[in-house]
Amino acid sequence: MNEKKDHFRAPVQDTFRRKSPFSQLLEHMGKVRECVDILGDGLANYYKGNYKGFSELTEQVSKLEHEADLIKRNLRNHLPTSLFMPVDKGKFMWALREQDKILDHAENLAKMLDMRHTKIPKDLQKVFIDHTKLVMKTVDAMEDAVENIRDLVQTSFVKKERNQTKQLIYKVHEYEWKADQKKYEATQGIYKLEKKLDPMDVYHLLKIADWVDDIADHAENVADWLRAMIAK
Repeated sequence: MNEKKDHFRAPVQDTFRRKSPFSQLLEHMGKVRECVDILGDGLANYYKGNYKGFSELTEQVSKLEHEADLIKRNLRNHLPTSLFMPVDKGKFMWALREQDKILDHAENLAKMLDMRHTKIPKDLQKVFIDHTKLVMKTVDAMEDAVENIRDLVQTSFVKKERNQTKQLIYKVHEYEWKADQKKYEATQGIYKLEKKLDPMDVYHLLKIADWVDDIADHAENVADWLRAMIAK
């Protein structure tokens, strides 16, 4: 009798399935953070003309994107009809999709850079590196804000935790704004060198700046979701 019961014990997938939506959101966020950390370090080397190991980095990013996608699918497929959360189901899934878009952009960017090693002019290397650092800080701040959800929910959104989350959200917006300014500076630099550069290099340099900056934009979107949730 006991053996039969053990034989039909819920599989690992079911245990995973029973995790709370917030727990899985945070687990997905962990994949985002890991991916962005790897990409940030890789971009700094790439901008300096060091392409060694970038193909392996691209594979790592793709692997993390796939792992995060499994978390997203599991959560989407088994999300309860009624959620005891201060946000409706549709908005919760929208926030998850915005997190997922960070991974999508990271993977697409890594693959594009790996397909074509675009040399970053020496005059632009610093601004490209500074831009990437600000984008990474935006994602870091977003992660801090998302992780604070746990405290918010456990304390039923008391004033102290609300204010703390507001400060974290403010940091996301601040870093995203700074990243935008740095992207504008990088774009100006590209156009100043336009006549000295191959047209395809100009295109790819602009594309790199855009796609890196998109990561910060989606991080800000997640912060906007948190702000809307707190306002309720």
